Amino acid sequence: MTVDVGAAPVALTVDDLWRVPAPIVGRAALDAQWTLAAILERVEVAVVLEDDGRLTFFPHDSSDVAAIREACAAARMVHAHLAGVMP
Repeated sequence: MTVDVGAAPVALTVDDLWRVPAPIVGRAALDAQWTLAAILERVEVAVVLEDDGRLTFFPHDSSDVAAIREACAAARMVHAHLAGVMP
């Protein structure tokens, strides 16, 4: 993912980071999905959910870019943890 202030908006799909994969079920999956939603809700950067499932962030400055990067890193950690606990 590339995020540049002053460049085109950053687009990620919802499925990239913000959803637990469909084949994963159970309590761990529910907890992970709740955590991913909470991480996304805390990003105080303008974002639009497109019809095709893309989330487009509109960072205004370097702190917005940092917030997006931190949220993405946290979401990747949730996915890594989930992969480690699921069979």
